[in-house]
Parts: sequence; C-alpha cells; structure tokens
Amino acid sequence: MDSFFASLEIRDKPELKNKPVAVGGKAHERGVLTTCNYIARGYGLHSAMPTKKALSLCKNLIVLPVDIDKYKRESKEIFKVFKCYSKKIEPISIDEAYIDVTDSDYCESDPEKMAHQIRSCIWKDFKITASAGISCNKLLAKICSDWKKPNNQYSLSDDQVSDFIKDIRLDMIPGIGKVNFQKCINLNMKYCKDMYIYSIDELEKIFGSYGANLYNLIRGIDQRDVNINRIRKSISVEDTFLEDIKNVESCISKIEFLYKKLIQRCRINEISINSVKEIFIKVKFNDFKVISRQSKCNTLNLKSYIQLLNNNINSPIKPIRLLGLGFTLKDDKSLSIQYDIFDR
Repeated sequence: MDSFFASLEIRDKPELKNKPVAVGGKAHERGVLTTCNYIARGYGLHSAMPTKKALSLCKNLIVLPVDIDKYKRESKEIFKVFKCYSKKIEPISIDEAYIDVTDSDYCESDPEKMAHQIRSCIWKDFKITASAGISCNKLLAKICSDWKKPNNQYSLSDDQVSDFIKDIRLDMIPGIGKVNFQKCINLNMKYCKDMYIYSIDELEKIFGSYGANLYNLIRGIDQRDVNINRIRKSISVEDTFLEDIKNVESCISKIEFLYKKLIQRCRINEISINSVKEIFIKVKFNDFKVISRQSKCNTLNLKSYIQLLNNNINSPIKPIRLLGLGFTLKDDKSLSIQYDIFDR
C-alpha cells in the first residue's frame, strides 16, 4: 500500500486531500511520524522522523494520531484479496506482502495482469492505492515495487536483471543498513556494479558471513522462498520519554515499568518466559544515536535486565530519550509462535 496509514486517514477525511498529512505522535510528547503522504514527503519528511522536526520542515503539516485498530481491520480485508490469487503469501508488515503466483491460473497466468487486477480491486473496495513489483525473486520484486511508486507497478523479466541490478544503490539491498552503506561509501562503492570487483572471500573479509550472500544479491540472485509460515524470533517493548533521562536510577525505574509491559505481552501471545535464548536492551540518546546490548539468558527476570544495563551504562554519557527491552526466542519451534503482523 502507498503511505498506508495516511492514505486511510485521507480517505476517511476527504477535506485532507491535496494537503500534507502525516500519522504519528504529538510534537510536545516527543512523538515521531509513522508515515506521511507523498505531498509531505516532498518537504523531506519520512517515517521515524521526530514530529517536531517534521513541523519545522513543513509548517502546514497535518499530524493525525495513530488508529492502529482501523489499520489492522483494513489490512486483514486487503490480505483477503491477495488470497484470491495465491495461497503462497508472506506478510512482511501490516501493509506489504510477497505473493508467489508461479502456479496461479488467474488472469491467464500473467503476473502483470494479476498485479493490475489486485491494485484495481484495492482501489475499488478500499479507496486507497497500492504499488507492485513483479520479478523472478523476492529481492527484485521488492526493488521493483518501489520503482514506480505511488499507484503503479513495474515488471522485470529475467533477461533484464543483469542490466537493471548493476545500477541499483547498495543501500537498497537487504542487509546493507546505514553502517554497512557507509562502509561501502568509504570503499568508493555506491551501486551494485561498484562491488563486482570483489570476490566472495574479499566480501566476507569486509562484511563477515553476510559477504557470501551479498555476492549473489548484488547480481540479482536471491534463493529465498516465499515463506508462508514465518516464526516469531523475538519480542520487545520500548518507550520514548517526555523528558530525557540523565541518571542510572531513573533508567532502572523505567526498566521496571518496561519489564511489566514485556511480561504482559508474553501472556497475551502465550509465550513462556522460559523460551528465552538471549535478552537485550536498546538505548536511544537525545542525539538519536542508538546502542543495543545483549546477554545469554535462560529465562526472563528483572534482575538480568538491570544487570545488563549496569554492566554497560554506569552513567549515561548523554541524555537518554528512549529505552527498550526484549528477548530472542529459542530455536526450538515448539517454543516459538507463528508471527502475526496484526499483533502490534
């Protein structure tokens, strides 16, 4: 879906059409944007941007509160449309999915026609737009889905892959985040073709075990299947504070509060506190730099989180605006639960 949350709000409030609209938290409560429409993006706005900064860039921005129940409800109905064309659907988020139509007989087995028909149905039934990418694997389909946004689709045939992928920016490749992309820039690499001079062994020296996979991805090779049974690997909670935290005592108090929220989420999702493989904490400072620390642990307990904090932050080097707690689940599938995109 194109700017899903904002699009639904504009649909339900027609007077907002042709205005810059965002969905997110309040500026005075240190909120951030969850999404914004394409008019707002023209001002340089994007998701996860502090609302206060967004309003400074776009004075006439209309910021609406998050209505997650509405977004979940609409998302579930949209996913029913996908199921008409294939049973092999991998949800990525509340507004995005991979659909394997290899064996689908709809639309004369033409994936471009299917994508067009799905998008038309979403517009007709929900009055919002969607974009689609069509190609031979998940990597290329994902890139193509962003290629002609909003309200469009792009198809890439097998014989076009090698010419197409070489000019794709490296930060569009899964696994290359800000840190790895900066590493690429430092090595004078910005596009996939710039990395072709490196062998698998050389890429592994630069990027670790990810290097071997990266060698294939930059050439448009992706062997991942569309996974219809995704398993939850972790669970976490976090909180952004109205005022920065400046001492460890306040951090511990917040961790006690977050721990209660984490236990409650475990109960809701029927996750045993003995399913733990590793616990972790997340700290975001007032300059928006983030650190995370983790520790092996067999079960959840508050003392372990406090110890993890004390072992790594004796005194905050900078004021803290956000704290998060979480844990990864054991690999034993009997202890894991199926991931549900509608569980937020």
